[in-house]
Amino acid sequence: MRIFYYIATRLINLFLIPISIIFVQSCTEELSIADFADDFKNYEQELRIEGVLNLSDFSESVIRVDKTILVTDTSLYNGIDDNGDWETFSDINGNGVWDEGEPLNDDIGIKQPGPNDVYEGRGNGIADPGEPHVDDYIEILPQIHDATLQSVVLRETASQTLIAEFIWSDSAACFDEGFGDQGPPSEIAEATFIRYYYGGYVPDDNWQDVELTVGTEYTVELTTSDGRIISATTTTVAPPLNIEWPETTQDVDTIIVTKNNYASLSWNTPIETNFCGVIMDEVFPGDSLRSFYSSMAVAINLDQETGLPHYPANFVGIPLGLYKLSIESYSYNYGNYVYSGLPLRDRALSNWRDEAGIVVLGALGAKAPIDLYLRFVAAD
Repeated sequence: MRIFYYIATRLINLFLIPISIIFVQSCTEELSIADFADDFKNYEQELRIEGVLNLSDFSESVIRVDKTILVTDTSLYNGIDDNGDWETFSDINGNGVWDEGEPLNDDIGIKQPGPNDVYEGRGNGIADPGEPHVDDYIEILPQIHDATLQSVVLRETASQTLIAEFIWSDSAACFDEGFGDQGPPSEIAEATFIRYYYGGYVPDDNWQDVELTVGTEYTVELTTSDGRIISATTTTVAPPLNIEWPETTQDVDTIIVTKNNYASLSWNTPIETNFCGVIMDEVFPGDSLRSFYSSMAVAINLDQETGLPHYPANFVGIPLGLYKLSIESYSYNYGNYVYSGLPLRDRALSNWRDEAGIVVLGALGAKAPIDLYLRFVAAD
């Protein structure tokens, strides 16, 4: 389950529709975080709260409460393997240097090649900044999570009826980070990513079977360790509807695509929102999943027949195999928050307030996903 960190690590915001899902690579430029230290020298740490109520499976709802940090904070981002989980190359022939063909493990160098396509630091036996397990999420996230809340409860706003209680979990949800073809080993054969689990507040076992009602407003109320009460409201939305797959066949819950790795898809969301997410995961034996593609879609047109927000998508050049596809409707306030890429200092889109009316960074929203399976097979 990936609810929050795909916002920061996986979600590609798209404004123009149609969506085209194509296997591509991109280039990045390395900048030193020290260059921006003066811009934030007066910044004071505060809370940032992101929550999603899952209409389709309430047990997958998560409220994440973090203390904000700066990327210029060298006490956290120090370029050192602090917890000792970085692994150098396997020196199979025992000559003390990395030779082509020997497993690199975590010693892969920077993610993107430098001049002459050389990956700086690759196979040098040193845990370099930018390599797996150096300033990674395993080191950083536990230091910013706030697991000290006295209570996290969900109520129906109008009646204030208690709907559920949430408890802390060290593994509330997960996300993937890729490192390319020369990435570190994984439990999934030939995988080129690391899966990270992060902490948050999830429904207590006694409340996991709660069924939320479409169109109802709910309130999440947090009580911090010092007694501060913070709350936000959101209204649930219906899942996507009117899904169409021209020129495909269906086998139980799996859509079969045979047209040269190409398939087109269209759907609507309810009129209350024009924000939707598209998430694809590769499926491996044993029902293991690997992140393949994620996107947020924003409808700019209404369907002429239904009058609802309209989403056309094209799946192009997808490698043959089985994929799990989730199409998710987002409540408007939450979709608007994610799509905007809320800046650290911007409070305009947050719906969290404390008892004094002070804005707290973040957003509470709701989503309603539909899960499908796609199998891309060779054309006859």
